[in-house]
Amino acid sequence: MIDASDIEACYMVRCDARTGLIFEIGDATVGESGLRLARFEIGRYKETIRLDGNSPDRRTIVLSRHPKLLAALTSGADFATMFALKAGEIDYSTGFELTGAQDQISRVAKSCPTKP
Repeated sequence: MIDASDIEACYMVRCDARTGLIFEIGDATVGESGLRLARFEIGRYKETIRLDGNSPDRRTIVLSRHPKLLAALTSGADFATMFALKAGEIDYSTGFELTGAQDQISRVAKSCPTKP
């Protein structure tokens, strides 16, 4: 699990039986604001990614489709920043700690079956 900077949000990498590793954003704000695009900045990595999922409080990114994001999450960087784009009337940005993420994501990846 990658800890969020506030306790109302959750950012994690988990295994999905169908798609493999996914990055999941869990926050009531994502549904309320219609969050569909997010810009991630982790060290020198900067990319805007379309978010999947139609749950009112969850959005996901399939990491096999975004190997650069996976590399950034496991790069050893201490911190990540995420900015919402085209998210209704609010400006949504957050930062989350990546301390220990490299080892934790590696453990999850080893136990996650590959995509069929």
